[in-house]
Amino acid sequence: MIRYHALDMILNAHLDASYLSASHGRSRTGRIFFLGWLPQKNKPIRLNSQILSLCKILKFVSSSAAEAELGALFLTTKQ
Repeated sequence: MIRYHALDMILNAHLDASYLSASHGRSRTGRIFFLGWLPQKNKPIRLNSQILSLCKILKFVSSSAAEAELGALFLTTKQ
């Protein structure tokens, strides 16, 4: 018999992008998805387990580091 019960864990995602680090002026992005508990003010994030890690080169050439970060954010939410 399998028994399920609710936990207070949530899905977290952290991302980062590097500007103009790939060939032809493109940017590279990295994302990690993991389970953890709801963040609390002035306390470290409590982690449980990693679910997925992704690294990708953005298809477009971004004009700034902020635009590369927004591209990484878009890909993360799309995933």
